[in-house]
Amino acid sequence: MTNVLVYVRPWNYHQFEDLANRTWNDAHVEFISEHRGQDSSGFISSFYDNYRKTSSKEKQDFEWLTNQQIEDIIVRCRLLRALERQQSLRLIESALLAIEGVFSRFNPDYVFSVTVDSYIIHILSIVSENRGVRFIGIVPTFLNGYFRVSTLGEKSTNRKVPGSELESVYNKLIETQYKPAWLAASEKSINKKANRSWARNLIKPLWFRFFSWLRRDPLNAHYLTTRIVSRRYWSILPKKYKGLFDLRQFESQPSVKERVKIFLPLQMSPEATVDYWSEDTSWVNYENKVLNVVDTARDDVVFLVKEHPNVLGFRTPKFYSELSARENVVTIAPSISSNEVLEVSDAILVCTGTVGFEGLLRGKPIISDSNPFYAPKSVFLPVCGLLDEEFSFTQKPAESDRSFLVEYLVSGFLKGTFLNDGSWRRDNETHLEYNQQIAKSLSEYLRINEH
Repeated sequence: MTNVLVYVRPWNYHQFEDLANRTWNDAHVEFISEHRGQDSSGFISSFYDNYRKTSSKEKQDFEWLTNQQIEDIIVRCRLLRALERQQSLRLIESALLAIEGVFSRFNPDYVFSVTVDSYIIHILSIVSENRGVRFIGIVPTFLNGYFRVSTLGEKSTNRKVPGSELESVYNKLIETQYKPAWLAASEKSINKKANRSWARNLIKPLWFRFFSWLRRDPLNAHYLTTRIVSRRYWSILPKKYKGLFDLRQFESQPSVKERVKIFLPLQMSPEATVDYWSEDTSWVNYENKVLNVVDTARDDVVFLVKEHPNVLGFRTPKFYSELSARENVVTIAPSISSNEVLEVSDAILVCTGTVGFEGLLRGKPIISDSNPFYAPKSVFLPVCGLLDEEFSFTQKPAESDRSFLVEYLVSGFLKGTFLNDGSWRRDNETHLEYNQQIAKSLSEYLRINEH
């Protein structure tokens, strides 16, 4: 019998239970979680036992974990990098030993999870690799109706895609107003989302402190992370952004004319797409990285900076004010389509953001040291070019390369709609159909990759 270890959280337990049962028929399924009510593997009790034992130790015992792996686990996790180093090391050791114990007891053939977005899943993926167990992490994509299998954001599938499907995807992506289904679209919806983000963030620090006490779970990674991040962006009054964003007049501004226009679409951060998907870990301190890049760029460059529509209301207005104060920055309203800004840009700078792919389709040079999943590494221009007066941003993908780029992208996607926002319901027929398609795609993916 196949043993499947499934990582779950309270808001996706039933979703992943259903997915696992559809993907692996008649398998023995065990659930691992840092949430007490969802863990059936014994992980959480072992984790706390290990943590208590480490309190008297001067040095942690990481068995086979290398120093490089430990540093990578810390720097990429928004929780661990915010804690004192010794506490971070204790948490890593406690989780590692607990996960090793689960693997020894259950002997899984597969580990099924969302893609890595925390230190616990990161360690889970490392243990899986060390023991030769397949780690299947799934994540939604910016292309509606598709999802990806990925551990740390990398491209891990290479399916053969019919020509008709490639043509359909290409036509969809070049539409000026195309947006992923989860992206806020209108200015009204963006502002509404911003106010909702402020209101939720207002109560999070106290609520999650109380909730962790109520659940007798003070070391819960989700509770601790939420408290730390929400305190960082906490504001007693609603955040005011009026006047910070230029609308459609940016093309005529004196600071823009006759200069190299670099479109910088901001990404959600802290977020797995930055923390875990970027080869260049300097981006994990995202706002400081953006300001540093802007401040060190050569004189003939101007940055067209547009906020992610789903992030307004989360970051502080101070960051936008600091950006706007730079002579080489023009801030663009988040309600304006990225494709409109692409048209007037000479190049696009991204960490891992998928606006880079939209730019490639339009023949724009893409600047990135992060190795985004949607194109070969050789396609991207180095960030250091922004410092070099002699560097040219005229390198553009040939017209004939666009079909290759679309095929490269879609070959890394599988068909299926994966809801990763806690909205999935087992009494919703549409949601069950989503899972059925995902399970079908995963079954085919596993069959092909095991022969």
